[in-house]
Amino acid sequence: MLDVKETIQIATSHRLVVGNVVTRIDPPIRGEHHAILKKKLGYQPEESFWMSRGKGHWDGWITTLCFDKARCRCHEKHDGMHFPTGCLSVVRQYFEESNISYSVFDGRNKVEKTKRFSISDKIKLRDYQKRIIEAGSKKGRGIVKAATGAGKTVISAALIAELDAVPVVFLVTSRDLMHQARKELQSVILDMGKPAKIGAIGGGVFEPEDITIMTVQTAVRSLGMSYKKFDDDEDDEKDSSYDGSKQQIIKDLIENCTIMICDEIQHWAAETCQIVSNSMKKARFRFGVSATPWRDQGDDILIDGCFGKPVAEVSASELIKANVLVKPHIFFIPVSSNMGGSYHDVYKKCIVSNEHRNHIVKSMAEQLIGSNRKVLILVRMIEHGKILESMIDGSVFISGETDKKKRDDILSRMRAGHPGVVIASTIFDEGIDAKPLDALILAGAGKSPTRALQRIGRVIRSNENKKDAIVIDFFDDVKYLRTHSKKREKLYRSEKEFVVNRIGKDMDLFGEISL
Repeated sequence: MLDVKETIQIATSHRLVVGNVVTRIDPPIRGEHHAILKKKLGYQPEESFWMSRGKGHWDGWITTLCFDKARCRCHEKHDGMHFPTGCLSVVRQYFEESNISYSVFDGRNKVEKTKRFSISDKIKLRDYQKRIIEAGSKKGRGIVKAATGAGKTVISAALIAELDAVPVVFLVTSRDLMHQARKELQSVILDMGKPAKIGAIGGGVFEPEDITIMTVQTAVRSLGMSYKKFDDDEDDEKDSSYDGSKQQIIKDLIENCTIMICDEIQHWAAETCQIVSNSMKKARFRFGVSATPWRDQGDDILIDGCFGKPVAEVSASELIKANVLVKPHIFFIPVSSNMGGSYHDVYKKCIVSNEHRNHIVKSMAEQLIGSNRKVLILVRMIEHGKILESMIDGSVFISGETDKKKRDDILSRMRAGHPGVVIASTIFDEGIDAKPLDALILAGAGKSPTRALQRIGRVIRSNENKKDAIVIDFFDDVKYLRTHSKKREKLYRSEKEFVVNRIGKDMDLFGEISL
C-alpha cells in the first residue's frame, strides 16, 4: 500500500510519519532545503506577479507544506511540519536526490476486509481495466486518468470490491451523476453474492448505506461550510437541505469512511473539495478518477495531495484504436470581431448575443438533424441556451434550474436515441452517459481546454451503428476568446486519433463539413 517501507537507519535525521491525510516531517526540515521543498510542494497562481506586489516579501508561491499548527493552512489543523500524504513520493524523491537521510513510519489505521463484496460475473473486465484495478488495489490510493468511455465507474466498483472495506463514500459533482453512478454500481457490485445496496445522499435524497454516492455540494454543507461553485458550474442543489440529525449522520460518514473515491477530480483543487478531502480523516484508501485530472491554473499539486500519483493512464486515442470509442471529426468555424472591453462584455456580445454566430449554430444543428444525427448543444450561460432554444425549432433547453422529472425524461430520451436537439448548460459538461449522441456543437466557447475535452466525451462513446462523431467548435478571433480557442485546438490535436479541421474564412462552411 502506497509503497511505504519503514527504513531503519542508525543515523536517521528525519522521520516521515505517514497519515491518511497528511505526513509529518520530524524534526522539521530547515534552511535551503525548506525553501526548495516549499516550491516543490507548491504552485504559482495565475497573475501571481501582480498578486504578490505590495504583500511584503511574498514570492508569489502558494505551498502545501505547513510549518506548524499555528501556521497550518489545512482545514483540519495539524501539529508539526507536514504536507499532504498524496505528495509523499515528491518529498521522498527530493530527500534521496539531496542525500537527506530519512525513515518512514506508516501511522495509518489498519483495515480489515469484510469478505462481503465482489463484482458480478456478468461484468467482463477489459485488460486495461484489470491492470488499473490491480495497480490501484496494491497502491491503496492514486489517480485513474481514463478517457470517457473507459468504464471509470466499473473500475471504481471493482476497486471497492477488491479493497472490500466499509464505509465507502463515492463523491460526485452533480445530482445527475449521483443517480447515474448509483445505478451503475448497483449493477456491478455484489454483497454476499446478491446485488449490493448502494446509498445516495444529495439533491434532497437521504439514503445512506455502507456504500454511498454523495454529492460534493451536500458533503461540504454538512461539514458546516458554504459551497462555492467550480468555475462555470451551476449549483444544482440550491434546494437541498437536511435537518440537524441527518447532517450529523452525513458528517460522521465523511469523517469515518474507509474508502474515498472521487469523480471528475479536475475540480479537487477547489477549496470546497480540499475541505472534504481533509475531513476524511479515516479514509486510508483514496482514489480520484477523471478523463482530465488536471487544472488549467497550474495548481495540480492540490489534486495530487488528495490522491497521490497516477496509477494508470488510458487515452481517448487508445480507446478509439480498440473500438471502445468512435473517432471524432472536429471542425473549427471562424468568427471574427474587433470588439474591446472587459471579458464579460466581449463574451456577452461575441458569444451570447452574436446573431451571426447563433445563426451558424442554428444552421449546423438543422443540418445535423437532417443527416439523422443526435445533437447536443452545450452553452455556458442560461441566457444563451434560451436564445438558441427560441431559434431552433423542436429543441429543448435544460439547466440546473430544470426540474428533476424533466431532466430525467430528457436524459432517458437521449439514451434511447430519440432524434432532436438538446441544448444544455454546464450540468452536462461532464460524466453524463448518453451513447447514441453523435453530434456536438460547442456554442459556449470557454476558457478551459480540459473542459472542452470533457465535453467531447459526451459524443464519442461507442454505440450500435455509430461510426463516428461530429464536433462543431468555434475559433473566435477576438480579444480574450482568441487565446482560448487556440488552447482548445492544441489540446484536441494532442490526441492522435482526433481529426481536427479549421475551416477557412472564405470557404463554404456547410460544404466543407461532411455530416
